[in-house]
Amino acid sequence: MSQKDDCYIIEEDDLLEPVRRLGRAGTKVGGGSLRGLDATVRASTRRGYGARGNAPLASSLSLFICGAGQVANGQWKLGVLLFLTEVLALVGHWSVLKAWPFFRGIAHIFAVSEEELFLALAAGDFLLVFFLLYNIAQAYHQGEASTGEFQGIGVPMISGLASLLVPGWGQILNAQLGKGLFFLFCVLAEIYVVALLVLTSFFQLFPQVGLESLIRTRGEVVQLILFFFASMIWILSVYDAYLVGRYSTYSRRG
Repeated sequence: MSQKDDCYIIEEDDLLEPVRRLGRAGTKVGGGSLRGLDATVRASTRRGYGARGNAPLASSLSLFICGAGQVANGQWKLGVLLFLTEVLALVGHWSVLKAWPFFRGIAHIFAVSEEELFLALAAGDFLLVFFLLYNIAQAYHQGEASTGEFQGIGVPMISGLASLLVPGWGQILNAQLGKGLFFLFCVLAEIYVVALLVLTSFFQLFPQVGLESLIRTRGEVVQLILFFFASMIWILSVYDAYLVGRYSTYSRRG
């Protein structure tokens, strides 16, 4: 490195010297240093640190099976715990339906009315919606923590088809987790309401509210309103997923 009038000029040899030293050191030890660096990079790639896509893959798996995305991210214990929670919830629902008179008798012993017992179970069911959303969000964020920030798949047709199958899925593939969870919450909440209307005698337990007579006399109207709301949410989810995916593709090309 030469000096002229207190100004330092960086020459080519100054930049290449560290690389040459590293090469000579690797050669002296039989290339062990460079091989070790290459092995580290390859091991990181095998663990998922060198490839993109874990966030959408993990969240998509957890969308259908609780804990599957966590297992894909390497969180085996959390994945098994979430899966067992889902299984326990399904078994619990089946048990309550089969042994409702027994649970009602136990509740009466503790001065708990059937209406109060049903309300507690219904509230617990609604909390399961948030459990499912947490399961998806955790898998998504853990995938990003392992592979870096996800920018979306950039294929609008796939995003639109995904939301056509499950509202909110396409938004997740577009790297819009919050919006995807919102669409999914709307659908799950509606399924929850329909289950209370059709599969249970929930509103029959509260005649003072007047909802039973409303459903009995205006049942078709209520069903049409729910169907219209679900259809609009579904269509909006598909349109938004395709539009955002298309915009993201054009932005990358630009």
